[in-house]
Amino acid sequence: MYTIEQLSLITGLTTRTLRNYIKSDILHGSKETGTWKFTEQQVSAFVLHPAVRPSIQTKHHAIVYDFLAGQDNRENELCILLELLLDEREAKEVADFFCNAASRRSHIRFAFSYESGKAHYILKGAEADISQIMKEYYGR
Repeated sequence: MYTIEQLSLITGLTTRTLRNYIKSDILHGSKETGTWKFTEQQVSAFVLHPAVRPSIQTKHHAIVYDFLAGQDNRENELCILLELLLDEREAKEVADFFCNAASRRSHIRFAFSYESGKAHYILKGAEADISQIMKEYYGR
């Protein structure tokens, strides 16, 4: 299960935008004790929806472009791009790891997409934070 905050982190869309997609019946989920929750299947259907996919791709590309432009960098930053050949279950496990690691730190941008056996992950943030996340990932 994913929260709306985790879905926002993964897609790059704001929680307000995600709530608008819920209202327009494009994003389905359930509200449990005041918190939106989304299953893996609901998230997958949402990110593949033809009305949503271009927005998500634009947000993912923006992470890399922002890094390359480097205009707002106030500290050393890293941007990691990973393309891993994984089955869907493995790709989700890795995405969950990165999502949880990124959400424990401030100012980390994370994106994930999966298509045709290829999982794409983008992590951008302070050099120390991204280095630590990658150490944790490879040390698992």
